[in-house]
Amino acid sequence: PFGSRQARGSDLPPSHGPQRRLSQPQAAMGDEEEEGEPKYELYVKGSDQPREDGSQKFTGQGKALYLSGDVYEGTYVEGLRAGKGVYTFKKFGDTYEGQYEENRKHGFGKMTYRNNTGGEEEEEAAEEAAVPRGGSYLGHWCAGMRGCKAEANPAEVASDGTFTYSNGDVYVGQWKEGKKSGKGSYMYAKDGTKLIGEWEAGKITSGKWVFPNGSFYSGKFRYNKPFGKGVWVFPNGNQLTGAYDQKEQVNEDDPPPDEEEGAAPRPDPKVWCQFKPSKTVSVRGGSMFFPKLGA
Repeated sequence: PFGSRQARGSDLPPSHGPQRRLSQPQAAMGDEEEEGEPKYELYVKGSDQPREDGSQKFTGQGKALYLSGDVYEGTYVEGLRAGKGVYTFKKFGDTYEGQYEENRKHGFGKMTYRNNTGGEEEEEAAEEAAVPRGGSYLGHWCAGMRGCKAEANPAEVASDGTFTYSNGDVYVGQWKEGKKSGKGSYMYAKDGTKLIGEWEAGKITSGKWVFPNGSFYSGKFRYNKPFGKGVWVFPNGNQLTGAYDQKEQVNEDDPPPDEEEGAAPRPDPKVWCQFKPSKTVSVRGGSMFFPKLGA
């Protein structure tokens, strides 16, 4: 059988603080294709009876009805989903419309995540408080994942995509193996600030933190927050160089590190950021200030 299932991910909006507090960009929802195919019935155009051999060796247009309630309608080539198709997932009502290759999303397409909730989603969101899921991704796919494959360079292959989150945040840029990677821009809907620069494994590593009034910080980032040497540049031309220190917030309830091989990766720690200025470059008539950054 050649149906499709989708592993769940989390799409939680950040807890957005005051303008000069940098919130975490949202993680895009998981799109890994599960191994194995659920049972289904395949109907071909002009027939009201399911095809006896399912999609095996079938080429043409078909509609698959899965026992799970999922539905695929589109093109098959030699028994596999290939070319244009639409897949609707029963559990949350998510839909994918776009190109397929060998049963997986591949090429250009749009995935729409509905804001329906369920027990599994609520469990995933427990640590950050359950909130409505949703949003959409429009862009390139490779082997069922957003962007390009792991060994590819996002700058050299088709990897661009736009993820619009349920809270209005938007990421526009390159992706690798389902995560933000390469050049990209993340815009916070609540206050209009942006993170623009180089991303790796879903997090910004270097670039700019830009404010609507024209001020921006340029430097390195860690855990999606400024880290190390950098410079603040203000609309009047003033510049303030210095460095951000990060101090991890200790939570006594956190379990000790799991050092077993193959253990699930621990989430990024919550950190306090403090900017230590080193040199001021002023323009005539200008004034100097620098934002404070909270958790």
